[in-house]
Amino acid sequence: MADKNEELILSIRGMSKSFGRNRVLDHINLDLKPGTVMGLMGENGAGKSTMMKCLFGTYQKDEGTIFLEGKEINFSGPKEALENGIAMVHQELNQCLERNVKDNLFLGRYPTNSLGMVDEDRMKKKSSELFRKLGMTVNLDTPMRNMSVSQRQMCE
Repeated sequence: MADKNEELILSIRGMSKSFGRNRVLDHINLDLKPGTVMGLMGENGAGKSTMMKCLFGTYQKDEGTIFLEGKEINFSGPKEALENGIAMVHQELNQCLERNVKDNLFLGRYPTNSLGMVDEDRMKKKSSELFRKLGMTVNLDTPMRNMSVSQRQMCE
């Protein structure tokens, strides 16, 4: 069993979440190996978004454990999840349409230089690296409002 867990990048064990008397997640388990692409499907109300929001720190799970790269995690919020490499694209787009792609990628967590000023160069470098890894070509200075919904969703 130890060998199997070492291969996993993410493991959810016995996660439960209720809203009042409505049990949305009931001791679910999920394992993901590095480099895996997985589709999560189910009816409306099946708990797909709730599971992701528990992983992302938007909701706190009632029971269970989450392991990321073999270490137990319990993010207090999305900022902490993002800092640890967990990101989520929400069903409802949540962007600042008047800001450009680069600004939207760093909303609420702008890197600063030694003078405490926003480090635009670092933002550009990190954004370019990210899109290069994803195999996407994006003009980082394009305002989000000028992009199609599918392009905005890919950026989010």
